[in-house]
Amino acid sequence: MYIKHEIYAADVKNIADENLPWNKLARKTLLLTGSSGLIGTLIVDVLMMKNRRDNLNVKILAAGRNEKIARERFADYLGDKNFSFVKLDVNAPIDLEQPVDFIIHAASNTHPMLYSTDPVGTMTANILGTHNLLEFGRRKNIERFLFVSSVEVYGKVLNAEDLFDEKYCGYIDCNTVRAGYPESKRAGEALCQAYISQHDMDVVIARLCRIYGPTMRLNDSKAMSEFIMNGVRGEDIVLKSQGLPRFSYCYGADCVSGMLYCLLNGKCGEAYNVADSSEILSLREIAEYISSLAGRKVVFELPSETQAKGFSKAPAAILTNDKLRGLGWSPKDDTRSGVKKTVEILKSIEGV
Repeated sequence: MYIKHEIYAADVKNIADENLPWNKLARKTLLLTGSSGLIGTLIVDVLMMKNRRDNLNVKILAAGRNEKIARERFADYLGDKNFSFVKLDVNAPIDLEQPVDFIIHAASNTHPMLYSTDPVGTMTANILGTHNLLEFGRRKNIERFLFVSSVEVYGKVLNAEDLFDEKYCGYIDCNTVRAGYPESKRAGEALCQAYISQHDMDVVIARLCRIYGPTMRLNDSKAMSEFIMNGVRGEDIVLKSQGLPRFSYCYGADCVSGMLYCLLNGKCGEAYNVADSSEILSLREIAEYISSLAGRKVVFELPSETQAKGFSKAPAAILTNDKLRGLGWSPKDDTRSGVKKTVEILKSIEGV
């Protein structure tokens, strides 16, 4: 397991204990892109627990570009017959000899600094990468493809009180650098529908809200991640806005649980919001909560020009989760409990 902490271990066990048709994965091969990311790391830990505890014997092809990071994250599994790291750039055509039955495409630039400093890479992973993986899956005649999409596909709310259900369509100004992320996620979803229609592939889509958790990169530039790291290090929380926007969040373990419900219970062609629907906190309220855990205060600071280019301008982005709940899923942590667990786990990691 990547993180040696009883809270993290309990999270992994809780997911592995979910009442899901795990047998669909038994003795199959799953290709996971973005494997060493926040959600990818946890997916690997859950499936490897199922393998070692329950003899699921699903072979995991953990794909990524950085073998050093993968070796650090998956040190416990190196040499295991059911785990392999695959050095892979999704932006290039994919040709693996191994049989593949399932694909989870979770590789993407997912933090604001990269939206402004690597806008081309942000778009290509979501469009070219998705096309290359779908085409690879078509050739391999896979059983199911899970595309990891984003709340960003909804754009800006048309009315402040609107909630995002899976049919909502808001406004995106496509003539901006920041638009590269949401527009490419929209295009990725459209590609999925095209492959369903033209090639009869089985594809489901998980639309993630803002995700956080102990497996996040410690230099992640999302506001929530920066707040958490301020709290972990006992620093004042730096808020680079008035902190008024209200967004849906989801703790990493609940997110992975939701994704597995999509993969194993979802309906082909459907998109499912993955989000906690309990108390919706503003950025400022979250900052104040984390600062209270650390015994510090919230300070205000203007963002740099580069930072500002990557920031979302949305005043609110609140997702409904009724559709995913209809598959049997429910989150176990709200924002306060998930943040508290994340801070506690990260504080225990050496060097943080």
